[in-house]
Amino acid sequence: MENPKQQNTSRFLTAAILSFAVLFGWSYFFGPKPPQNSNANTAANTETAATQPKSTPAPTPQTQPVAATADSVPNRVITIKSPLYEVKLDSKGAVASSWILNKDKSPNGEKDIWADGSNGTEKKPLQLISDEARNRRELPFRISTDDQTLNAWLNDRNYQVQGAEDTVTIGAGQEKQIVFALSENGVESTKTFVFRADNYIADLGVKLTRNGEEVPNTKLVIGASIGDHGINHHNFYHIESETVAAINDNISRHQGYYSFTYNGDSKESTLADTGKFEWAGVADSYFAMIAVPAAPGQGLEYRSTKYDVQINPVYDGILSWVLRREKTTETRHLVTTLMPIKADGSLTRVYTGTKDYFALNEYNTKLTEMVGRPIDIEDTINFSNYWWLRWLTKPLAVPILYSLTFLNQFTNNYGIAIIVFTFLFYSLLFPLRWSQSKSFKKAASNGPKMKELQEKIKDFQKKGVPMDDPRMRALQMEQLKMTKDALPIGGCLPMLLQFPLLIAFYTAVTVLLALRQADFLWLPDLSAGDPYHLLEFAFAFSMILSMKFTPTAPAVTPEQQMQQKMMTYLMPVMMLWVMWSAPAGLLLYWFFGNIVSFAQQMLINHWNKSNEPPKEEVVDTVPKNAKKVRSSLPT
Repeated sequence: MENPKQQNTSRFLTAAILSFAVLFGWSYFFGPKPPQNSNANTAANTETAATQPKSTPAPTPQTQPVAATADSVPNRVITIKSPLYEVKLDSKGAVASSWILNKDKSPNGEKDIWADGSNGTEKKPLQLISDEARNRRELPFRISTDDQTLNAWLNDRNYQVQGAEDTVTIGAGQEKQIVFALSENGVESTKTFVFRADNYIADLGVKLTRNGEEVPNTKLVIGASIGDHGINHHNFYHIESETVAAINDNISRHQGYYSFTYNGDSKESTLADTGKFEWAGVADSYFAMIAVPAAPGQGLEYRSTKYDVQINPVYDGILSWVLRREKTTETRHLVTTLMPIKADGSLTRVYTGTKDYFALNEYNTKLTEMVGRPIDIEDTINFSNYWWLRWLTKPLAVPILYSLTFLNQFTNNYGIAIIVFTFLFYSLLFPLRWSQSKSFKKAASNGPKMKELQEKIKDFQKKGVPMDDPRMRALQMEQLKMTKDALPIGGCLPMLLQFPLLIAFYTAVTVLLALRQADFLWLPDLSAGDPYHLLEFAFAFSMILSMKFTPTAPAVTPEQQMQQKMMTYLMPVMMLWVMWSAPAGLLLYWFFGNIVSFAQQMLINHWNKSNEPPKEEVVDTVPKNAKKVRSSLPT
């Protein structure tokens, strides 16, 4: 896969930082120069995340073990139906072979959910287990031990099913227990499932003994690759499933594409995290399967298998779109988490549902009560891949989630809610924009005088006058007086305030489940890119418009004037490339923000319009566009 989430975040952050650097540098280099005693200090944070996983070679394939006796137990598939989900349990290995989510249930209400690619006329079930995982038998709830022969026996034999018909329907307020049992040659394995109709938490108790003794180092397998498998092409915002775990008081994520190392032609790889974990699982952008053991465990193992798949033709970037070069194949990855458990029948709580922020908050409380220790699965939501950035984005993104949800109660459309939010936020920034305009206007009025001072300083330098000469100091002091009320940093304050909010809004748009498949005008999904790319071009054009009419620091030299003009057009082009296929909700925010900025600037320019006639200026040559004046005197 070419567009994993971390690449996406890095690309967005790089673009945002570049944008900020360009804008800030623009104001810095082209603005009035502060006196020479100005300086800037930068600090680099060299701390790294707490735990770095160790990449290990793929395990040596084991010879398929042969059971002592033929498997005489008939295969059964038990279907559990509830209003929230429909699950199929395969007696072969006592694993889940299908998991379909029907509804998103949160404190904000219930809503039907469908797979990616669904529309008003075609509804596709949201299947969380992929066909590839089914074909390879890489299914949830397998058992792994240090004995490969035992593993094959546990996962390939048919269990006896106790207490369930082939189809089990559980209604509101009900729960159902289903027991799978397997026994042979002194080895006994029992898996006990409990499903509840009203929530996404299922219980799983695993008891595995050999000659009456608990089998050590037993691991429960979660995955592979739980998520929306209706996605045709994984891109920046439709990521592949990744492993996720709360370990060492941090959140650990591993994607099949960039986290694992595949040696040579190998298509398999493993990773391991050391330390104490609270929960572990597999998730994509909006859905997750998280296992919470009865007690915290030590160490996690992850596995990934890559494979190629044919996809419907897509253009995966602006360049391929321009060249009409379609992509028809994609490399995907089956990622799995192996979580140590006590094989004494202790219950593991398994949350399999949406990553709705408001729902996860509620399930935090339920899981905490169930296991008797604080559990926070809210962090399955990827507020950032970087811990040092997450401390900023999460506190800013969460209020945005609440704000958009609140506004949607009145607008009943998230597209309108984003527009209203943008208008309100930019209205709050209006006083700062006013101050910014005044700063730059004052700086612009000082331009001719600043140019004159610079010429004098150059003349002194040519004559060899040292910088500490009283005459040079006097000129520098005069520069200081002219710039003290129009420092670039003051003028850039509105931009500085928008920068973290833009990152937070980007985060909110990519994690807010309600935006998934939320339509607006011609846009079928505000969490995905504009299929017609109209919004990308509208965003770039509005950016040019906004920049063109926003006051800037005076360009003293022709080179500076040329650079300012280039910046006005090059930066939107660069952002067009970066934001290609970005979520429509994010582009809608940025596009409407540019429009509001432009309107505000027009008002400010009108109110700040000077009534004073232009001052006379003595020039050496007649400007080319000067009009000729006919003499009224007789010749």
